[in-house]
Amino acid sequence: MPRCAWYVREITRWVDAHNCFGSCTGNNNKNLNSATIALYIIHSIEKDVAYLVKHIQSDIKNSLNVDVSYDKAWHGRRKAIESTYGTWESNFDELPKYIAALQASNPDTVVKWFHCPNSSSSHVETFKYVFWAFGPAIDAFCLCRPVISVDGCHLKDANNSILPVAYDIIDEKISDSWGWFFYQLRHFVVPNKQLCVVSDRHKGIIHAMENLPEWKEPLAYHRFGLRHIRNNFIQWYKNVCLKKLCWSIGSTTQIRKFVMYMNEIKNINLEAWQYLKEIKRIQWCFLYDHNRRWGFLTTNISESLNNALRGARQLPIKACIDLTFNRTVQLFRKYSDIAMNCNTPLPSCMWRLFRK
Repeated sequence: MPRCAWYVREITRWVDAHNCFGSCTGNNNKNLNSATIALYIIHSIEKDVAYLVKHIQSDIKNSLNVDVSYDKAWHGRRKAIESTYGTWESNFDELPKYIAALQASNPDTVVKWFHCPNSSSSHVETFKYVFWAFGPAIDAFCLCRPVISVDGCHLKDANNSILPVAYDIIDEKISDSWGWFFYQLRHFVVPNKQLCVVSDRHKGIIHAMENLPEWKEPLAYHRFGLRHIRNNFIQWYKNVCLKKLCWSIGSTTQIRKFVMYMNEIKNINLEAWQYLKEIKRIQWCFLYDHNRRWGFLTTNISESLNNALRGARQLPIKACIDLTFNRTVQLFRKYSDIAMNCNTPLPSCMWRLFRK
């Protein structure tokens, strides 16, 4: 009788579900390349374009038991974005037609471009900046309190809701780009309105506010966000008590308390006291503000909009503009429903304050 050719090896490990990648714990698994990662995460990217690289790494580790490098996960995310929203090159090619269609379907929408000559060819210009503001947002601005929070640029309405007014895409945050942005904002969005600008102490913003005639007092007033003042302050003077006193100085409306808090800082740290003395009181202290900032101490309103638009910076340019448009439409729908269902003489937020 012939011998049987079959034999049984010892089973050392049982896997409930096969995943093609095994339980590799290194970064050298060639099967799991960036293209494969892109296919694996594409639905997550469609739901949330802000899907972080570190979360991609963590999710792949948890579901496939494979470690991937940051670089491989980053390239996988980029390929998933390109698969969903198009490549960066195709977005630039499609941008002029997209902008034309956007303006045609949304009257009074403003779009401004800036190109500069290419150093290698006098016949070629390089894209530098684009500025856009949607027509309905420009029209709604007349109903808002005259305060602009600059980080992403938007305003709050009477119900403490955020109104995105204008956006731009620039190559880097320098004095020239901030000056160009403020010029477009004044001439094409808010040409005849006295405004207060609340921002951090970025040199480009300060330079624009001090040098553009249309942004000088009394046409506009520049104030600093108290949170930025405090954050910069505690980088130099790491002391919990000084941190609390800095906020108290900037937020108090009573002269007596202002003097008391300043004296307390002087007694604790003379150098810290001198640091705050060198910042103009009118630009960060609520007591000396002359009611220009309408109660807004910080730039939190712009930071909260940035959170709503998180991930936009990861997108190709046309997709980025399209995202801001869709998010703005969502905000208008939301606030329209709130307004239609309002049954108080004033917006609900203001009515609650009025009745206190």
